[in-house]
Amino acid sequence: MTIATTIVGIALTALAGCGKSDSEGGVTSPTETTTPPAVTSQAPSVDPDTDGAVALRGDWEIKAEDYVLHLIEDGTFVQDYMGIDDFRTGKYSVEGDTISLVGDDGDTDKGTIVGDTLEFTLGTATRVK
Repeated sequence: MTIATTIVGIALTALAGCGKSDSEGGVTSPTETTTPPAVTSQAPSVDPDTDGAVALRGDWEIKAEDYVLHLIEDGTFVQDYMGIDDFRTGKYSVEGDTISLVGDDGDTDKGTIVGDTLEFTLGTATRVK
């Protein structure tokens, strides 16, 4: 054998060992990737006809943050933020003086209903007239 043939043989053997085993005992190629399962979150069911949810329907804004919250009659919400329409969407629920915005992204923001305002960490939202 020549030196070149030996080097090629060693290189092929090394590359064959670089793959990873799959669950069935086979070997995947080193460049092949497996896609992790999608993470989905289930927003809790929302009754958009509760008195608290009905009273809050409409548009709310925090002017200083260029933020608008649209609470829609079907129990969903849409957030516009810093000039981006439909920045975040999801479902909302109202329990007592707490409003929960359960986003399609899996995050939940809670605010407190204080008189005619909604107080969030971001700021105090007032109804758009």
